[in-house]
Amino acid sequence: MNSETPIWIDPVGGLGDILMLSTAIKKAYDKYGKKFHMSRRSHYTQFFVGHPAIEEIGNPPEDADIVCNDYWSRPDFNNPNNKALNIVFKIFGIDDCDSDQLYLPNRATDVATDLLIKNIPWGQKTVAISFSSESPRKMMHPIKWHIIVEKLLAQQCFVLQVGGYGDIPIRGAYSLLGVTTPLQICDILKHVDLVITPDNFIMHAAKLANKPAIALFGPTEPERYGYQNHICLRADRSNCEFVNECLGPHVSDNYATQCPKNEDHCMNSFDENKIVDIAMSILTK
Repeated sequence: MNSETPIWIDPVGGLGDILMLSTAIKKAYDKYGKKFHMSRRSHYTQFFVGHPAIEEIGNPPEDADIVCNDYWSRPDFNNPNNKALNIVFKIFGIDDCDSDQLYLPNRATDVATDLLIKNIPWGQKTVAISFSSESPRKMMHPIKWHIIVEKLLAQQCFVLQVGGYGDIPIRGAYSLLGVTTPLQICDILKHVDLVITPDNFIMHAAKLANKPAIALFGPTEPERYGYQNHICLRADRSNCEFVNECLGPHVSDNYATQCPKNEDHCMNSFDENKIVDIAMSILTK
């Protein structure tokens, strides 16, 4: 990290991986005082505008020294007890960090975001839910989400659904599907009381906003991806014959595919009553 040669970062992975990358390079900058150059990717550039660790965002020369945040291809990832965030830290020379708080540069919210936030009919207790993941194997059946929302509404909670345009709307939830940018979602989550979500970008965004969350894990491990102030629930996989062939270091090709057990896959083993009971215990503290 002390080399005078410019180091270019090629950001890869999902939006949650980008939040981890942002955190790692901020810590590297704080420790070494060296700024990085960022390869321009239109989907990710918004996260690094004004970042103190970024010298420029552009196109690297052919002979550039390029570093990726591809923690999943590193030998440390074979050990499920090594947290993904800590592996990203190590890529950028940070070996001694015990905090898992995420970082994005401070910025003023724009007029559109302020208007959006002001027009949400916030409740006395607001729960944000997220249905989807880039991997279908990490998703719970929408009927179970309908039941959870119905029970939360019966407890006088306001339920806000965030996510992408193609997500299934959950009945009873106030939908913001497809009308927000990822950065707007990060701003919106600052105003909620609790987040319920699978292992996805929203889980990481909840940590960024320092909000309590119930994170639902199935094929991925909470030991690898979970956060300290979240309640991480793990689905029952004891009777799954595909448990060693689902997601992980050696089976990444399955990421975008459906679970072969269809509706009987592990994410559907969660007890809706347990999730709501935990939610209410958090909200009534």
